[in-house]
Amino acid sequence: MTAQREIALGQRLGRAQEGMRREGVGLVVLPLGSNLRYLSGFSDEPAERLLALLLPAAGDPLFLVPALYEAQVRHASPIQELRVWKDEEGVDGVLTQAILELRAERTTIAVDESMGSGFLLLFQRVAPRASYRGVSAILGPLRATKDPEELLAMERASALADEAFARASELRIAGMTELSLARVLEQTMVELGADGAAFQTLVASGPNSALPHHRAGSRRIEVGDVVILDYGCRVDGYCSDITRTVVCGKATDEVVRVYETVREAQERARGAVRPGVEAEDVDAAARTVIAGAGYGDRFIHRTGHGIGLDVHEPPYIVAGNKDRLSPGMTFSIEPGIYFPNRWGIRIEDLVRVTETGVGVLNKATHELQVVR
Repeated sequence: MTAQREIALGQRLGRAQEGMRREGVGLVVLPLGSNLRYLSGFSDEPAERLLALLLPAAGDPLFLVPALYEAQVRHASPIQELRVWKDEEGVDGVLTQAILELRAERTTIAVDESMGSGFLLLFQRVAPRASYRGVSAILGPLRATKDPEELLAMERASALADEAFARASELRIAGMTELSLARVLEQTMVELGADGAAFQTLVASGPNSALPHHRAGSRRIEVGDVVILDYGCRVDGYCSDITRTVVCGKATDEVVRVYETVREAQERARGAVRPGVEAEDVDAAARTVIAGAGYGDRFIHRTGHGIGLDVHEPPYIVAGNKDRLSPGMTFSIEPGIYFPNRWGIRIEDLVRVTETGVGVLNKATHELQVVR
């Protein structure tokens, strides 16, 4: 780990502790997941053994670590205060001692909302006099604003997604299954340098494109199909997320007209992004265009979502969210129009809030691509 990275993690821990004191929280508990990676630098898939970062409101954090993870944690994280437990002994005794050491028996403990119920019940059994709440109010605002290193990783991930679209646009997709095209997109991003896919790739063809979250399946793409490609990759843990809509063969006048409406809505929403604007105002900018064209009831989801270590995180670009945008925030802008049992169209870019306006992470063309 570089010295710069270690400093950044230390700053994050300090800001998290400031938030804890502000919220009246004495201890934060983070199991394996994106919040733990954000504060400690260590990452792995969630597992059945309890591995958690215990962060007090004042003082040094410590890791509760199964023995088989000890070497990995020491290598990956600057936090070297470990309490190691062995399978044959179980975790209860080590956890009880850590709670006493951190004086957390009667405090308010904020736990990661993704923590499994079994782990939560374990903490409640060991520290029954503590009160429990979620951690989002503390870590959500911190993670919403990305530092330069985070933004660089997201820019790289977005560039790989852009290139994957450029290459996919040159393919003959007629006759391919949705699933095979999804695999091509994922393989291309990995070959270009991605860690892997950020989420299950969506390829929705023909009537499936009217389903905003249709997963790639066995349907074969036909000439005349509208095809939605919604995919992304990870670089250093950070996600990209892009959607482009193509037409296989020839686009009808109606498809072109609706596509241009979605493209204008997406551009209007991007133009509304600047510091101080409420998140719902960006949503309204896209929705006004679509409603004005007579398709308001066909835009059936929010305009966007925050993104970073998780594909979906704050801020959410949706009506009712009055959170104000600030420099460093990153989120998607992805309006869409859908006609059940016929077809749908969506265009998505990732953007970041700059000091004066908006920066767009995706560079792939917005021109309607007619492919073979």
